[in-house]
Amino acid sequence: MTEGSRGGRRREYASDADRVRAWRQRQKEAARAERLEAATPTDPAQAVSTLAEAVPLLRQETQAALARLSEVAASITAATALLADPAALDAHLRRVQADADKVRADAGAEIARLREQLDAASDDRADADAAAAAAVAQADDAATALAAARREHQSELDRLHADHTAALDAWTTRFEESEAAHRRRTADLEALVEEQRDQLARLRAAADQATATVGRLEADLAAARAETAAERDRTEAVRADLAAARAETAAARAQAEAARERADELRTELRDLRTAATRSEPTALR
Repeated sequence: MTEGSRGGRRREYASDADRVRAWRQRQKEAARAERLEAATPTDPAQAVSTLAEAVPLLRQETQAALARLSEVAASITAATALLADPAALDAHLRRVQADADKVRADAGAEIARLREQLDAASDDRADADAAAAAAVAQADDAATALAAARREHQSELDRLHADHTAALDAWTTRFEESEAAHRRRTADLEALVEEQRDQLARLRAAADQATATVGRLEADLAAARAETAAERDRTEAVRADLAAARAETAAARAQAEAARERADELRTELRDLRTAATRSEPTALR
């Protein structure tokens, strides 16, 4: 069941902590209202006394506010001077550009090195393909030679069969030995072909790894370029903050001037009240 479908009073605060903070705020406001009510004068004499106590306090607060604003203005002026210095900004931008150029140069050198490795791997692959082709051609030649030897042996066997059975047995033994030798040679050639194929697979894997490394370096180069663009954006943000700080400084100075003028008005009113009180005292005595 959702909160909108439940009955009863709707919750005013999202959590108990919000309720406690609201209660404390109400207590502070009530205490402030009581202090203001207690400090409000009820007759002219109390009003004069209140003004006499308030003016020095106001002067102290005004001086403290002016001191704090002067410190803030000094820090803002120093920061503004630093950010407004074209030489400092230009030096910072040159350092950033130099770092970016170094990263770009290192990436270019690494890419060139990887390309050289890729070219070497491609050459090795071509050599391996040529060696494999040569091995296959050698195996074909061996098979052709074996076929020719079998035909020659068969013809010789037919001729010797007519001559003598013993010679036939001798030639049969010789044929078996020759066939075993050819089989061993064929097996050796097949093993060589498999070895060349494995080496070719390893070279292809190395070429794929080099290609992946080139892609990673290109991605790093793109990230470095993005960081350079972000640094430029941060510089623009600093300039905008500088303009805002200048506007806030002008507003603070205007507020200080208004406070100074208000203090002068209160001094004038206090002198008038004291003059009026001095004049009223002889009349009261009479």
